[in-house]
Amino acid sequence: MARDIAVAAIVFTDEAGRVLCVRKHSSPRFQLPGGKPEPGEGPVATALRETREEVGIDVDAEDLSFLGRFTAAASNEPGCTVTSTVFLHPGPGLRPSLRPAPAAEIAEAAWIDPAAPDREIAPLLRERIFPALGAREITAVAVYAGARDGTNPANRALARAFGEALADAGITLVYGGSRLGLMGQVAEGASRSIGVITEHLQGYEIEYDGLERLEVVPTMAARKARMSELADAIVALPGGAGTLDELFDDWTSQQLGLHTKPIGLLGSEFWAPLVTMVDHMVAEGFLRPTDRAHMVVADDPAELLAKLRAWAPPVPRWL
Repeated sequence: MARDIAVAAIVFTDEAGRVLCVRKHSSPRFQLPGGKPEPGEGPVATALRETREEVGIDVDAEDLSFLGRFTAAASNEPGCTVTSTVFLHPGPGLRPSLRPAPAAEIAEAAWIDPAAPDREIAPLLRERIFPALGAREITAVAVYAGARDGTNPANRALARAFGEALADAGITLVYGGSRLGLMGQVAEGASRSIGVITEHLQGYEIEYDGLERLEVVPTMAARKARMSELADAIVALPGGAGTLDELFDDWTSQQLGLHTKPIGLLGSEFWAPLVTMVDHMVAEGFLRPTDRAHMVVADDPAELLAKLRAWAPPVPRWL
């Protein structure tokens, strides 16, 4: 059985989308800055230390996002596999001063285009990490929204516009299945929709007639879990207690690393008090700054979808 080598690494990109790669003196292949953990060291600490030692770049852990864990054949140790926990450093606009300075065992640093590598690169980079760097594919979005229209007509128009944006993008709507309120408006705008409703609510005959499919589940907890399971991203529109319950359930799971799906809030004016409360929780030390930084808020449906495609998850809380 092949021995697996655990490493941790960080992806840095420049303004052209090229990725910072390094080559060791002992190898002809380029790989990401990073390496093996020291005793008692977690993946984040390993990636930070190795980056500092190999290319002289100091990184704040709060700035990192999480790309994932990837496994492939080891480049320099025949018969072994390597599993890398890979983090992302923020976008190029935030790091114009990055000047890698190869040190220690590193012979060379280079910026390599992941779409067309011009150097020999390690299997893990070529087969697993580079392909994961593109925009995420979103084919279905779970939408949480009020079952009432509310008092602000702009929210009703926003819900309808978001459904239309999903239709324009060929994205399936996954939602609570109701014809009422903002939920019904999103469904009216969408071209394809899947409803998930509880046995209790189905008894009130509130489901939307134009559903492509309606799934009936026993409980509200099962409803939330199924909607999240069917979707590639999650969006909350203005709503009440049920909308907040659904939103916070998915957001907590995201912070814990139970899923890596983007969550967006549509309608900044409505969500402003919540965002202020989130800032307060960060200031009081109950929420990590990175969780606040990874919140996606927008007013335009197309802008929100673009942000969700470009989003990367925060580092899981207990990683």
